[in-house]
Amino acid sequence: MRFRFSWLAVGVCLVVHPNVNLDLAQAANILAIFPFHYGSSFLVVRPLIKTLLERGHNVTFITPEGMPHDIEGVRHIRIHKLNKRMLEMIESDEMFRFLVNKWMESTLAATMFFNMCQDILSDDGVQRMLKDEREHFDLILMDASNLDALYGLVEYYNATLIGLTSISVNWYTEELAGNPAPSIYEPISQIGYSRDHSILSRIFNWMHIIEEKLLEQLLVLPAQLQVFKKFFGYSEQKFYELRNRFSVILVNNHFSVGRVRSNVPNLIEVGGLHLSEPPEPCDEELQKFMEEAQNGVIYFSMGQDIMVKFLPENLQQTLVKSFAKLEQRIVWKNEFFSMPNVSENIYVIEKAPQRHILAHPKMKLFITNGGLLSVMEAVDSGVPMLGLPIFFDQFGNLRWGQSAGMAEVLDINKLREENLTNTIRELIDNPKYTMRAKKMSDIFKDRPMSPLDTAVWWMEYALRNRDISHIRLNAEEIPLFVYYRIDGILTFFLRFGMVAASLIFLGLIFLRTCVPADLINRMYLNFSIK
Repeated sequence: MRFRFSWLAVGVCLVVHPNVNLDLAQAANILAIFPFHYGSSFLVVRPLIKTLLERGHNVTFITPEGMPHDIEGVRHIRIHKLNKRMLEMIESDEMFRFLVNKWMESTLAATMFFNMCQDILSDDGVQRMLKDEREHFDLILMDASNLDALYGLVEYYNATLIGLTSISVNWYTEELAGNPAPSIYEPISQIGYSRDHSILSRIFNWMHIIEEKLLEQLLVLPAQLQVFKKFFGYSEQKFYELRNRFSVILVNNHFSVGRVRSNVPNLIEVGGLHLSEPPEPCDEELQKFMEEAQNGVIYFSMGQDIMVKFLPENLQQTLVKSFAKLEQRIVWKNEFFSMPNVSENIYVIEKAPQRHILAHPKMKLFITNGGLLSVMEAVDSGVPMLGLPIFFDQFGNLRWGQSAGMAEVLDINKLREENLTNTIRELIDNPKYTMRAKKMSDIFKDRPMSPLDTAVWWMEYALRNRDISHIRLNAEEIPLFVYYRIDGILTFFLRFGMVAASLIFLGLIFLRTCVPADLINRMYLNFSIK
């Protein structure tokens, strides 16, 4: 009897305890691939990986060495060559050639994606995994970018494919999700993209995106197909078929911090996913500096990847001189601890606890380059922004902030001390910017589910439902004539033409029968003379 009650007690504990995962039978083997050597993508994916582990799933994580830090319970496969390639690119200044023109940008991108896929698939750890017959993966989670050669893993393991992108949605993401509806508002490259809404600009932007699609077909995909055939031996037909295998794509986007868009069912907005983790701790010295700021605090950061040493000397001095004129205290994320002419109201810090700083009650303004995660953190904290965009999606992110009434944007190439100072004071002294920032924060947070819960639910939905034809629109399976309803358009114009022709015909008969011929001739002569 006592033995029976012991088992009953164990059963009650399993039901009641919130941390016990009862769905152990549904635990999946997940392969996550995120090869890009920048921190923002890992800030987005890390909380998702941790939660999947808590829910009983097994995760293998393919990343560069040291990014991110080891996650307990995860099997890490570190690709040393990815770090080496990035170091070579920085030392050769190839990263800055991205800003020259779109063709140069696409050429370098195609080379970078080619090297990434080749380095991953040729890595000793990955090769051991592929040759081990005991290895099996139910789901592959990967960055939804131009890593097409890696889709061979989906066929190799007969796995479900899910994408996750830490940047804004663009036409390429739409294509992978099976929604090729034309859009002129979501380019990949910002070089040469027009930002006004005139008819000519719209035509130009349409050509801009058509050019990007052409570059993808000519440069990126052929290189990926080469790696795909080399390592997997599958056909070209299989290559293009696998590009349509995405069950779900999780996008770091939310309608409250960008353009309202029509999403297909398998394109899921999880903007703010990285905010599910606790903010970084703040040391006592920085905390005291902000607490004692009688006129408030301004935070200045150009993101994780843009270091101050890359900014021109005259621009650095413009910033220093402008900050020295302000009544507020400035927290400056800056790797130079001994910059010349730094005033007493500036606190220089190499690694700033950004979310903690932005959430401080005395925070007045965030000066930023406009990275998507930084913009979301400013919105989450209800802090106005001054934008100094440099490249990629930063222009679009800050343009949204400006249209939402919580930001102003300046051209960093034309930055002047007086203009910078006046803009900062306007953003701080005019209460409309803070009011709009607080309003946008409320809208951003008002959701039925948290971004993390949304992402996990859809991942497990894709695991439960391998056949995703009911949520995915594959335009390749629909004739162009039907997809764009050309039959309906032609029918409309045919009917309109028949009615118009009938009216003209009846009008001519009426003129001939009811109007005297000499009157018609005189009208014709008068019209000819005029």
